Amino acid sequence: MHSKLLAASLLGIGAVAIPLEGAMEKRSCPAIHVFGARETTASPGYGSSSTVVNGVLSAYPGSTAEAINYPACGGQSSCGSVSYSSSVAQGIAAVASAVNSFNSQCPSTEIVLVGYSQGGEIMDAALCGGGDPNQGYTNTAVQLSASAVNMVKAAIFMGDPMFRAGLSYEVGTCAAGGFDERPAGFNCPSASKIQSYCDASDPYCCNGSNAATHQGYGAEYGSQALAFIKSKLG
Repeated sequence: MHSKLLAASLLGIGAVAIPLEGAMEKRSCPAIHVFGARETTASPGYGSSSTVVNGVLSAYPGSTAEAINYPACGGQSSCGSVSYSSSVAQGIAAVASAVNSFNSQCPSTEIVLVGYSQGGEIMDAALCGGGDPNQGYTNTAVQLSASAVNMVKAAIFMGDPMFRAGLSYEVGTCAAGGFDERPAGFNCPSASKIQSYCDASDPYCCNGSNAATHQGYGAEYGSQALAFIKSKLG
């Protein structure tokens, strides 16, 4: 009986249900949305990017976040034995798909990108273009739509293997580059929106030998990264 009454009532309001639903969808778009991409072999979710992701969520009540869904693998059995190059290619595509799709649904929402290690690499390639030739990714185009790029207000890369000392957005003590460093003369069209962190002792984004450094950027630079993000958001 109750189900029949409910069905009848829904039929009765059918004429107004669609526009109301559309209005609800528009109102549900947050002012700020964060995308986080984890490092190699980290469990699905934000991985070490969570420090900055959670910092933004705490600083801006009502903001939302989502993790990039990609293998985050380097051939290890724990992540399906997906090769690093394949994981990078899938990751770049996943960043482009997630960010472009979100922007098409919420075109006025400000976007923040936070990528850690391989997660930084895939966001770097998607936002800046230039490809990732060391991993066999030869598409040099910016993978985000022009509309999405416009709404990306800040991007944080930590331990990005594409780090190259001397670029305007590089932060930290590394004076060299990572194992997938950008070529000499590279310029990212979104450079003013980025901070990329790497220290000299890191063996992945630089040429050091202390793997522990690679996992420490959240603690070392998290506050600085959040301050940069705040300076870029409206």
